[in-house]
Amino acid sequence: MQPARSFSLALALNVAGLAFAIGAVMLTSMVWTAISNTRETVEQELSQALNQSVRRVQMLIQAAELTAESAARIAQTQQVSAATLQATLEQSLAAFEQRPELSYLGIILPTHGEYGNLERTDDGRVLLWLHPGASPEQHQTHILALSDGGFIPYASREPNGYDARQRPFYEAAIAQPATGHWLGAYPWIVHASEQVSLWGISYIRAILDRDGRLLCVLDVDLDLPALNRFLQDTSSEYGIRLHIIEQGKTPRLIGSPDIDSIPLAIPDGMHEFVDTQDRTDIQKYIAADGQQYWRLAKRFDVSERISWTIVASRPAALIEAPLRNQLYQMAGMGLAMAFGLILMVIYMARRFGRPLAELERSVDSARQSGTPNDLQFSPVTQEFRETQRLGEALIRLASAVQQREQQLASQTVELFTAKEQQVASLALKGAIFDSTETAIFSLDGQLRIIEWNRAAERLFGRLRTEVLQQVIQTVVSPPDPHTSWFTVLASPGPTTYLLTGSRGPFEAELRIITVPTTGDVVHTCIIDDISARQEAERRLRQERDYADTVLNSLPGVFYHCDAQARLQRWNRNLELIAGIPIDQLAGTPITRLIPEREHALVNRKIQETLDKGAAHFEASYLLPNGTTIPCLFTGARFMHDGERGFVGLGLDISKRKIAEARMQHLATHDALTDLPNRLLLQERLGEAVTRAAETGISQAILLLDLDRFKIINDAYGHPFGDAVLKAVGARLAPLLGVHDTVARHGGDEFLILLGNLPHPEAAAIQAGRIIEAIRQPITVNGREIHLSGSIGLSICPRDGNDPETLIKHADQAMYQAKHLGRNTYASFNATMNRMAQQRVTLEADLRNAASAGQLHLVYQPKVSLHHGHIIGCEALLRWQHPTLGMVPPSQFIPVAEESGLIIPISDWVLRTACRQAKAWADAGLPPLAVSVNISMGQLLHQNLAQWTLDMLEETGLAPGLLELELTESLIAQDIESMIVTLAQLKQAGVRLSIDDFGTGYSNLSYLKNLPVDTLKIDQSFVRNMLTHAEDETIVRAVIALAHNLRLNVIAEGVETREHCRILRQHHCDEIQGYFFSRPIAASELEALVRSGKHLDMSDPID
Repeated sequence: MQPARSFSLALALNVAGLAFAIGAVMLTSMVWTAISNTRETVEQELSQALNQSVRRVQMLIQAAELTAESAARIAQTQQVSAATLQATLEQSLAAFEQRPELSYLGIILPTHGEYGNLERTDDGRVLLWLHPGASPEQHQTHILALSDGGFIPYASREPNGYDARQRPFYEAAIAQPATGHWLGAYPWIVHASEQVSLWGISYIRAILDRDGRLLCVLDVDLDLPALNRFLQDTSSEYGIRLHIIEQGKTPRLIGSPDIDSIPLAIPDGMHEFVDTQDRTDIQKYIAADGQQYWRLAKRFDVSERISWTIVASRPAALIEAPLRNQLYQMAGMGLAMAFGLILMVIYMARRFGRPLAELERSVDSARQSGTPNDLQFSPVTQEFRETQRLGEALIRLASAVQQREQQLASQTVELFTAKEQQVASLALKGAIFDSTETAIFSLDGQLRIIEWNRAAERLFGRLRTEVLQQVIQTVVSPPDPHTSWFTVLASPGPTTYLLTGSRGPFEAELRIITVPTTGDVVHTCIIDDISARQEAERRLRQERDYADTVLNSLPGVFYHCDAQARLQRWNRNLELIAGIPIDQLAGTPITRLIPEREHALVNRKIQETLDKGAAHFEASYLLPNGTTIPCLFTGARFMHDGERGFVGLGLDISKRKIAEARMQHLATHDALTDLPNRLLLQERLGEAVTRAAETGISQAILLLDLDRFKIINDAYGHPFGDAVLKAVGARLAPLLGVHDTVARHGGDEFLILLGNLPHPEAAAIQAGRIIEAIRQPITVNGREIHLSGSIGLSICPRDGNDPETLIKHADQAMYQAKHLGRNTYASFNATMNRMAQQRVTLEADLRNAASAGQLHLVYQPKVSLHHGHIIGCEALLRWQHPTLGMVPPSQFIPVAEESGLIIPISDWVLRTACRQAKAWADAGLPPLAVSVNISMGQLLHQNLAQWTLDMLEETGLAPGLLELELTESLIAQDIESMIVTLAQLKQAGVRLSIDDFGTGYSNLSYLKNLPVDTLKIDQSFVRNMLTHAEDETIVRAVIALAHNLRLNVIAEGVETREHCRILRQHHCDEIQGYFFSRPIAASELEALVRSGKHLDMSDPID
């Protein structure tokens, strides 16, 4: 036999092997994690570096734009010319020096092409070049150098015919003078000394004076060497390589360490970035030198037309440096631990081997003894607790062996005695089995029958002598084919099975008694035939289930009570609402489920049921939370087990009660706003009239009509309008007192009854509060709406003694309020009947006014305060009525807006004005922009931008000759939508003006975002500025605000020379008013322009 290994050595080696295995797994896992995390780490670092680089490039682009804007402000302020060109560039030096990345800043004058530019050379010097262009007075290019004392002459050269007006940047600036924009990379200049094209990118802008004439062209340039120096600094800072691809029809590489002065073609491997729309995923590629690189690209939009793709790359490694250093450290630690582990293994093998060897010698000595009584073990060393316990266990084993020998001798005698007793017990057991009527049989461990009493013979029809020692399956079949007798015998407690006996299948209750015996086990089976009992119980359950199903299907609660009204039986519905544990419901008084205030009623009805046999009544169920449910109860007398009681059913009638209350509410309230309707209002008006007659206390009726609400309905739809009406109703209700009523009178009208007024004037005060509340913005479906209302009020008994008269007079007063300009209130007076009739007549006549030729336009000139000439006019609508004569616009315009006639009238006005402006242009008159006012109906009922552009196309008028005037109140209706609409018109070239500025919803936060050209100061401020210092302050503030926002400003209502002088003093741009001309016909305006009439600009303004 081959000797076994040493336990101590094997233990030490296994421990060492386990430690080595764990270390190897950990090291492998760290290497794998480092390799798999390399891509994620590189992507994170490279993405961060790329984002920072893009921000740097964006800052470079913004620096160029800011430099141009700074120079533009200086050029506009000084009205730059050939004489001031050098001074303008010197004042722009500060902005240029603050951006060291920029190469050139230049200004080109349009007349002779004089060109001055600041240049930053490669050695850091700043030079100022002054090119004469085609100027007849200058024939030298002067170069000045920046020193501590300013610019000093540096050199001069022949101009060589250089004219900057022929350069691409100048031509591009002239093509789009409105705003500054970028030019992509192009051959910017050719150095005479090198004859090599120097490529660059330019930010250009054409500068116009206040009259729209070209002052100069600015260009800020960044040549490719400067761009790549900037990229090199950024690349060094973030440890990456940067490339820039300029997208377009001919993509080219403009940023790279390999670029000198001209761009390069897109290298192999970068074509996939040409059409990058946003950002690419990180990828690995192999360069031409075989080196692997990680790279990432991101799109950067320089402007709307120029886009760059910025590509960042860095060398790729299997494991990045930080992770690689960690692996080196862990490997070193692992080697040190392995060396220490080897030393520990040697020590453990020697340490554990010594006590085990001593124990082995002791056991070998005991094995040589002859008998168990001679077993002796020597004590082992005390060095280890385990070896010590093992030695003690061997000593105890020797003692136990000796005791066992003695016990075996005594147990042999006891065994023979027990055998004799068992024989006697079996005889007694057989007698008992045969005397019972319950079938009993016993099985051994192999399921053989070892006992079978007489009751079993009768039940299964098999004699005892036939079945003994047979397997039970051959005598009694299992309950079903899938259940074996082993499973049956393992069942705990009494179990019911379907067995087959001599008379067929029967329900059996089987109890198993399992008794273990020597070397085997005995299962005693006790079987009772329970078929008859099961059948009776089944029928009883069916009857009870049927009754419970019927009771639980009832729509309400069922109850059965005794004569003392205590619950005996109930259905599930009563359990759900009672709030009483089910086991406590029996015997509970039924009145416990009824509110205490209804106990007397319920007790009477219970007694009526017991006396008369039936009852029918309404009462309430009391829920556990204290609330009640109205119910309809029916009760009937009932005898049960000879005891008198009653049964009944309670039906929940909550929905019926709610429906009745809702119907009553709807009969007297408006379905939309939930305010009182006309029916309830008429009732309360009748009470108010009676109260006024009896007490003399004034009552007031206020009829509120929302101004221009029809336009909101037409523009946003009736569901939106309904939501606005609900919001208005909710805002009105809190304003009223306990004696007041607000009702919806119909459509967008609300009728308010003010009761018990201390004096009639209190009605006007309340009307003012309501007007102010309606003026506050309302937010509906995320849209902010500005409303106004007109209120007419009548006083009872002063203006009438019956509801109909009071309402009619309030309605007439309301129309008077609208005539006064809306957003106000008016009290009834006797003259209003005549005005109401006149308004109806005006509306009827106005419908055919345009087709009948009664409408015509007059034009009031607009004059520039810079040179005094006519620059445009405003189209004003007039109505020459055949019988009434000239009807003022203040009378018929409100009628047109309320009736919806403003839409066709506005269409006629715009078409007529555009045709007239086109006729003037075709007749050779100087460009005259015609202004047309836009109404609320046009804005909300039509697509303003599309309507205007269609009209321009129809009439052939140039967009720049049309100006639309909109009021602040009109814009405030929907600011976000208005900004989009005005931007479309502005982009098409239509001029835009804010009319009556300062009288509406003045809001500087939206004014700065509106793409308008002009602010028009309202004539109320202009007219009063000679007598009221506050109005002059407002005029001066509006002019300053407009100029700071780069807007023109025009003052209307200029009637005197003094008005004109003050406006010139405050640098107003334009005026309009009777001082220069009243509104005149088109032919008169044409004659006025041809006559050359203008303002006398020689008058002093100081």
